[in-house]
Amino acid sequence: MARKHAIILEELDIDKVGDFTEAQKKYYTSLGFKPYLNEYGKVKWLKPDQHSLRINAKFRRPFWARIFSRRKVQFPHKRKHRPAVVKFVQSNWLFILIVIIVLVAVAYIFLNQQRIF
Repeated sequence: MARKHAIILEELDIDKVGDFTEAQKKYYTSLGFKPYLNEYGKVKWLKPDQHSLRINAKFRRPFWARIFSRRKVQFPHKRKHRPAVVKFVQSNWLFILIVIIVLVAVAYIFLNQQRIF
């Protein structure tokens, strides 16, 4: 879709449009199009939603204002990479905790056999 659209000046009466045949006029109106006169003097057939977009073309910012406007500087975001060990601990923390508890229990039993038996 083109970015630069001509400004629509006025809606024309279907009977006053002279460059189109009756069959073309009937076909365009059956599709929901209406004739509009643009700033260059040409007839454009637009739907109501297209017409509302063209109305907003009148309120476009000037070219120089778009070039010299102050833009917010956006720095590129770096993705934080975590070490493989940290990823492993985060995904398997429950298993690691159970293994540590079992090892502590076995070490306690091994070092304090006379108290338990």
